[in-house]
Amino acid sequence: MKSSTSETGLPQTAAEPVSKLSDVLREIDKNLGERISLRDLIVALGDRSFVPLMILFALPNVLSFVPGASVISGLPLLFVAIQLLFRRPSVWLPNILADRSIDHGVFTRVVTHALPWIEWVERMARPRYWPFSRASGERIIGAASLLMAIFLFLPIPFANSLPAISVIMLALGLGERDGLWLAGGIITSLTSTALVFAIFAAGTFAISSFF
Repeated sequence: MKSSTSETGLPQTAAEPVSKLSDVLREIDKNLGERISLRDLIVALGDRSFVPLMILFALPNVLSFVPGASVISGLPLLFVAIQLLFRRPSVWLPNILADRSIDHGVFTRVVTHALPWIEWVERMARPRYWPFSRASGERIIGAASLLMAIFLFLPIPFANSLPAISVIMLALGLGERDGLWLAGGIITSLTSTALVFAIFAAGTFAISSFF
């Protein structure tokens, strides 16, 4: 059977319907129970899991109403990025992470706030100017996302939103094979890296001056 690529960026047979990320999120929000574990999300997403999970783990760090988002989402994002870098066929998380859950109401709030933006992106993004093979693109985006996930996981003040935006843009570039979103994600990743190093340098200088 002839294969194509879904809008979430993973293989799909020609007979299968192409699902937009916004539709996938609505379906998950509608069908899962009172608490939603990471295992539930992985199972619900199936083979489409990499791009949606990257976006879902990054989004709370952009949406300021989710307290402690970087601690909750940073470590799972590390695992997802590593597996994308090494091109695993599907996402795997250790039980200690896979069994971690959030209240359905919190998930609904994240989805509700994110959907208008995601739907706007879906209208804007499309396959264009993609410079890499599938393997090279996944490795490059996996490596950049891994670095951004490390930044998210570290307790760096005022440095969570920009790496999270970088991951989202990289994921959208991968999902749509859109070179413009990829370029934006890489530029934002470089800016994030410069910001984190500047914060570390300023902190080191302040400590050395104090002593």
